[in-house]
Formats: sequence, structure tokens, C-alpha cells
Amino acid sequence: MTIIAPKAATSRDHRIDFWRGVALVMIFFNHVPGTLWENFTSRNFGFSDAAELFVFLAGFAAAFAYGRPFLAGNRLIASVKAFRRAGVLYLVQMMLTMLAVGLFSWAAMVYGDGGFFQRINLESILLKPLDTMFGFAVLGHQLGYVNILPMYSALLIMVPALLWLASKSLNLMLGASIALWMAAWTFRLDLPNYPNPGGWFFNPIAWQLIFAVGLYCGLRKASGRPSVPYRPWLFWSALAFLIGSFIVTEYGLWSYITAQQSWLPGFVAAFDKTYATAPRLLHVLALAYVFANAAPTSVFASISKSNPLARLGRHSLPVFALGTMLSLICQVILWERDASFVLDTLLLGACLSLQFALAWWLEWWGDYQKRVSTPKKSVELVRSDEPVPGPGTTAGFPPAKSAIGAPVAVNAGERPPLAAARTLKQRL
Repeated sequence: MTIIAPKAATSRDHRIDFWRGVALVMIFFNHVPGTLWENFTSRNFGFSDAAELFVFLAGFAAAFAYGRPFLAGNRLIASVKAFRRAGVLYLVQMMLTMLAVGLFSWAAMVYGDGGFFQRINLESILLKPLDTMFGFAVLGHQLGYVNILPMYSALLIMVPALLWLASKSLNLMLGASIALWMAAWTFRLDLPNYPNPGGWFFNPIAWQLIFAVGLYCGLRKASGRPSVPYRPWLFWSALAFLIGSFIVTEYGLWSYITAQQSWLPGFVAAFDKTYATAPRLLHVLALAYVFANAAPTSVFASISKSNPLARLGRHSLPVFALGTMLSLICQVILWERDASFVLDTLLLGACLSLQFALAWWLEWWGDYQKRVSTPKKSVELVRSDEPVPGPGTTAGFPPAKSAIGAPVAVNAGERPPLAAARTLKQRL
């Protein structure tokens, strides 16, 4: 199947921004462990969590941001844009890492408790300071709760290759992605840690499949086709899978199920986040399919641009960066405290308010920049008591004359060259 080039313009689907906003809120709650509110995030109701949803939506959005220009023939421009975005994510990762090191070092001194260093995988900076700093720079050492952006950056570097395959065939791209995902588990492929042994917690070699499926759906949508055609049997199967995964998660039945399926390959039967195994992958895809095909009367079927969560999703990177730092600050504040509904609600509510405020300000600032950068048409004001200029005259200017004093013919509404030059100079 050869992909159809995406259409030049389609209206923005604010549902994507809405669900990105939902994912950001859930990620923030999950990054403050021990609070009562983390019990209401998606990981408590199924196999996947907010990270899988966010990566799937990132792939969907990449189809519009990079897929359109790439498939329209501007391959170099699209590739540079993807690499540039990956570089921005790297810089944000470095900033968050240094802020986290400073915050938890300060907390360890104030509380007199070295447990802060163990909480976020920071103890190696005490044992191997130079090696660890080098590890930060090459993304070989990633702190806990500050380890999603490196994976996302690596996925963006893969975008040109994925789009090149998609330009040949969408099915070819998806097949290659599935093959790489299977190889990641079979041969334990991962990017290496440094200075400690092991690999990345969010393994981009495996997680690229979630991103690629989102890209596949986004490219279909961009070309004017349904992301995934609605099929009643598929919809009800996806819904049944979601209900089943909720029961398994709620009653802790996964260990029993895996014991009965020991004959299956690990990437199918295992419940491994690093390698994005099949149960987690299928759960996020079923979730996306069910909500994408919600009834037209459903509140999720039509999301407006002004929706607060959609606004949050439109500015996902700055909101995520702020949310990450606020979640670490909350961890320090709640250190060794028992869960309290009142304190948790006040603290997390205040932090969420800051994130919504940041998204609102960024939206306002972006709209303001567009208004001031849009050139305004020059309008000539003619006094009501002045005659409308006729041939040889212009509003507010006497008839133009040549160097020898003879009038210069000027069409109605035109200015003499000298007057036009003066007006242009004033505008500049």
C-alpha cells in the first residue's frame, strides 16, 4: 500500500491536545508517589499508564508536524525540524537534571537524610561524581522521574527513517517497527547506561512501536482517511479487553495468567514497561480506539479549543517541564509524611493551578505575538470637508509639478513620487 500524500490543510483536532493534557495531569500525579490522587490514574485501571498514552499521541502529532512536509517533498526541512526538536528536548532534559540535583542535594542537607539520593537514582554522584556528570551529558545516567524526555528525543531522531518507510508504504513502516520491537525483547536491545550497568528504563528501541502506531494513525488522518476504520467487532473487542485488563489489575491476577502462558514469547506474555510488551501496547491501543470512536453525543467526541486540558496539551513541553519540577518539590515537602487527603489535594491542586496558568499565559502570549506581527493595511484618511481628489491631484497634496513648473499627470488616488516616498519613510 502506497501512502497518499497528506492534504495541505485540515483543522486541528483538539481531542489530541485534550488527551495529551489528560496524560500530563496523570504523569504529574504519578510523579508524586504516596498521595491518594495517584490511585485515580490510568495505571490503576489497566495494563498501561499515562506514558504510553503520551508517546502514542506524540507519534500522532508528529504526522502533522513532520509527516506533511516530508511526504510533500520537503524531506530535508522536515528532518531538520525533527532533529531540532530532539535538541530542544535534550536541553530541557539537562536543565531538569541539574535542577533536580540541586533540589535533592539541598533537601538532603536540610533533612539530614541521604535517602533523597536513593529516591531518584542520585547516589552515584557521591560515589563517582565525574563519571556521573559525564553520564548526565550523554544521557547514560538518568534520574528517576526525569527520564521520559531522553526516550522522546531518541524517537524524534528516528522520525526521518520512519517517514521514509511510510513514503513507500504505511504497512512497510509498521512492519519494520514491529520487527524492531520484537528484536528488542529477543536480543535485549537497549541503549546503555553509564556509569552504572544496564540500559535505559524507557527503551526507545521498544517504545518506538507505540510511537510508530501513533504516526501510522496520524498519517492516515492527515491524508483525509479515518485513523483506523470503525468496525463494530473491533470496537467491542477493544472494550472487552479494557474491561478484562481492569479486572486483572484490580485483583492482581497477572502473575496467575503469566504462569498459565509460559509457552508464549516474553514480549507477548510479560508485563515489562522497559520493553513495552504486548499487554501494555494493546491496552493503550484499545483505549485510543474506544475513545476515538466515542458516540457523537459523547463529551469526548467534540473538544473545543478553549478547553483547559486541550490548552495544557498544546503546550506540553513547558507544562511537562514545570510539572516535573513541581512534582519533585512535592516529594520533598511530603517526605516521610503519611498520606493526607486534605494536604495532598491542596498541594497538588496548587501545582496543577500553576501548570494551567502557564498554559494560559503561553496561549495568550502566542495570540498576542500573532496580532502584533500581522501587517495592518494602510488606510488613508480623507477629511469630510475636503473634496475628493480628481485627476492630477491627491488627497492632502497639491497638484504635482515637474522641474519646469508644469503639472505632472497623476492618476486619481495616486500620489506624486516625492509624496509617496515621504509617506513610506514615515511608515518605516
